[in-house]
Amino acid sequence: MHPCNLEKEPLGRIFAHTAKLHRDLLRKLAHSNGLEQGQPLALAVIAANEGISQRQLSYKLFITPASATSLLQKLERAGLVERKTDPNDQRAFCIYLTEKGHLTDQQMKAGLKAIENACSQDFSQQELEEFRRLLIKFHNNLYRILNE
Repeated sequence: MHPCNLEKEPLGRIFAHTAKLHRDLLRKLAHSNGLEQGQPLALAVIAANEGISQRQLSYKLFITPASATSLLQKLERAGLVERKTDPNDQRAFCIYLTEKGHLTDQQMKAGLKAIENACSQDFSQQELEEFRRLLIKFHNNLYRILNE
């Protein structure tokens, strides 16, 4: 959908296409940092919760424990995370970012900030605040409709 053809499009279609463009940018950023789908968010959650258990990670990522196992195995093979035995429960593991994992997470966060800055470069601070307010309102309406 070319930008000059948007005026007559339904709002839902513009919203969906905008979300797709944003996802495509995030995927490109992830790939440029050697990450696959789901891995950037996992790194961010682990970075914010060093020593998190695999069960807690799967809960925070809204994935099954089996999916978390597969995700962690890939992150371990890439040298981004390490699992250490939980000192309180020898059957469980705590997950930590490696030095490479911290660096990759920082690069992702910098890239995300750059994308946000580029996307909002033509907006005033007041317009950004109004856009955020309206987007939250749109989100909450969708959430309410879905959960009625």
